[in-house]
Amino acid sequence: MKYNLYEAERGKEYIVTDTPDIKLLSSIGIFKGARIKKEHTYRFGGPVSVSLSTRKIAIGKDIAEKIRVKGE
Repeated sequence: MKYNLYEAERGKEYIVTDTPDIKLLSSIGIFKGARIKKEHTYRFGGPVSVSLSTRKIAIGKDIAEKIRVKGE
C-alpha cells in the first residue's frame, strides 16, 4: 500500500516513492527509492521522526504529507 509519510504506520520500514522538489531532502537521504523507518509522529500536528541508516531526522508535518512511501 502507498501512504504519505505522515499517515504511515510507525515502527515500520518503507520505500520512498515520491518527494516534493526540495533539495534539502535529497541531501539528507530522502529521495525516490530510499529506505526509511518511521519512528514516531508527534501529537498536535508535530513533526515525524524517521531513521535513515544511522541517522534520525525530524520532518515537519507539511513536508511529511508530501512524501509518498510504500510498505515493504
